[in-house]
Amino acid sequence: MEAFTVKVFISLALAGVLGLFFRLYNALVVKPKKLRSILRSQGISGPPPSFLLGNIREFKKSQSTAVKDTSTDTHNCAAALFPFFEQWRNKYGQVFMFSLGNTQILYMNQPDIVREITTCSSLDFGKPSYQQRELGPLLGQGILTSNGAVWAHNRKILAPELYMEKVKGMIGLITESVDTLLNSWRSKIEAEGGIADIRIDEHMRSFSGDVISRACFGSSYTKGVQIFLKLRALQEAMSKKIFSGIPGMRYIPTKHNRDAWALQKDVRNLILKVVSERKELAAHEKDLLQMVLEGAKNSDLSQEATDNFIVDNCKNIYLAGYETTAVSAVWCLMLLAANPDWQARVREEVVEICEGRTPDGDMVRKMKQVL
Repeated sequence: MEAFTVKVFISLALAGVLGLFFRLYNALVVKPKKLRSILRSQGISGPPPSFLLGNIREFKKSQSTAVKDTSTDTHNCAAALFPFFEQWRNKYGQVFMFSLGNTQILYMNQPDIVREITTCSSLDFGKPSYQQRELGPLLGQGILTSNGAVWAHNRKILAPELYMEKVKGMIGLITESVDTLLNSWRSKIEAEGGIADIRIDEHMRSFSGDVISRACFGSSYTKGVQIFLKLRALQEAMSKKIFSGIPGMRYIPTKHNRDAWALQKDVRNLILKVVSERKELAAHEKDLLQMVLEGAKNSDLSQEATDNFIVDNCKNIYLAGYETTAVSAVWCLMLLAANPDWQARVREEVVEICEGRTPDGDMVRKMKQVL
């Protein structure tokens, strides 16, 4: 009887190991190969992937050997930042496939098709599942990564607060942040005798984060700044993951993963602390956080799901706004500095329309050179 029991356990263990092996083989070999075969049958090719890593090694090799062009004579910065895409476009055309680990990605450089997909077929395609898997600590299940009913619920709550009339109402908040930024520059210039070398990229990131903190957290602005700084640290920690895309690496307690998990917990605790304080004070402010809170309250969600909804959407609001705004502002200022005639025309228009007053939404709409 004892020998029979041992044989049963051995058989079950062997069956479990074989089952795990076949699942891994399907996920790592069969499924990626099948997807690539389907794309090849449609005339789409791409760089051959290696096992587990996909094309990650090509990314790193291409970036390490690329010539960095720092001139402002061309707007084609993509060739310096993403040299592997430039190389693959030249070799495989405007549409090709590549791999991040076992994740197959279709690259498309045809604006008309991209526009059609994003405006006509986006609900059919949905958001890529790997985005939520790999960026879960950073984005959760907010509007940037969710699909279906979850996405529809998020959009129903967030979209009305981002209509143009609502954004125009935030001009006062933006002005406060601009004054803070300009005062810091003036202080630095005065401290250095009238001339100062200011690297504005970090200032622009802080500025955009400052605006979002005021718009999102209202009177809890100082805590919003703390959350913003933690989110930036979390974003940096996520970007340092060396083997991002390799199956299972996000679960292994490497230093980068541990840092990301700790920051994710800090961000969650800070946001929920602000929420708790606002509930205790029974405050009803007209900010983005209050809108998210009311949306969660009117939903049939458990307490844990409600907390996740609030935390994930607060993180999404920050991350969707601060980096894109900062990069656009830096690029705009760089172009103005490189083209003094553009700068003169913009300054002339601002002086003419504003007449020494602080710009508001109506004034900005009249500015043809600025827009």
